Amino acid sequence: MEQNLLEEQSADYQVYAVSGSHEEIGRQTALQGRFPINGPVVLTPEQREYAHKCRDLVEEIYPEIIEECRGYAAALDLTEDQWLWHLTLGVQGGCSAIALLTPEGMLVGRNYDYYYFENRRHLIQTRPEKGYSHIGMHEGLIGGRFDGLNEHGLFVSFNGAGQHPDPAQPGMSFHLIVRYLLETCRSAEEALERLLKLPVKEPKSYFLADSGTAYVAEVHRDHRAVRTLEDGLLVVTNHFIHPEMRSYQPEWPNSSRRYRKLCEQGAEILRTSEQRLSSLQALLSDHDAPVCGHHDGLATFWSCTANLNQGQILYSLGAPCRNPYQSPTERMTI
Repeated sequence: MEQNLLEEQSADYQVYAVSGSHEEIGRQTALQGRFPINGPVVLTPEQREYAHKCRDLVEEIYPEIIEECRGYAAALDLTEDQWLWHLTLGVQGGCSAIALLTPEGMLVGRNYDYYYFENRRHLIQTRPEKGYSHIGMHEGLIGGRFDGLNEHGLFVSFNGAGQHPDPAQPGMSFHLIVRYLLETCRSAEEALERLLKLPVKEPKSYFLADSGTAYVAEVHRDHRAVRTLEDGLLVVTNHFIHPEMRSYQPEWPNSSRRYRKLCEQGAEILRTSEQRLSSLQALLSDHDAPVCGHHDGLATFWSCTANLNQGQILYSLGAPCRNPYQSPTERMTI
């Protein structure tokens, strides 16, 4: 617990806004971060060939993000190998998310859990010339967002679910998928339709919600399936739940405990008539499962809650058990 607090206190938490063309956004983000996150200075020939295939595929689908990568690289004088590496990564982590369809609106909550070495944790309000504005978290992978809410009330996040295949098929990385859906989709249904057609590199769950509905897309390169609200509740942690997907990422103890806790307490929140948002925030601070983690690899770096009918999102920058939920615009720097 003490190490977790020290890591949190030394982490690079920032809140700011970027705007303009994607090239300009790339430059602004690079200068705000000041240096790239660690990666190989030189790729092997095999790594470079794979990176080029990923770049070409992403550029065909989402050319603006490649423009942003090049703007980022130019601002920090990165070599092509240094920025291409950001398109090839795969990660396996924690994370939890929940949707509650209440009389007050669609409430969502999400905790992001990972390893201490991931030190960059930037909450960015992005206003692109092309695409929808959004607020979301960036942890250093160029162009990436790990969760966020866009101007149309669409919330998108990802959850880790299985190892990055080796060798992996070329595809779009998870951090770019979240960003792409936030910038191009007006609703959870539209985001789901786009997501199910995207070429993916690795198994992940994607959580999509708007004021009317919510989905979890359990995605593997060989198969995909979708879960939706049951009795007003939808939960995702780090194992696949859909019967068609369980063999691709089976249960493991921590993920199962968090899933059960969120399901049980989420149903209880739905049965109550008052203080549902604060009850959701308390649930995301749980240490029994734990939903709020304090051990390397499952340490909670940030949390967010939102009422999607009101278009309002609140972030706790740090573990939610000891950091308040605040509106990003109250802390925004330009």
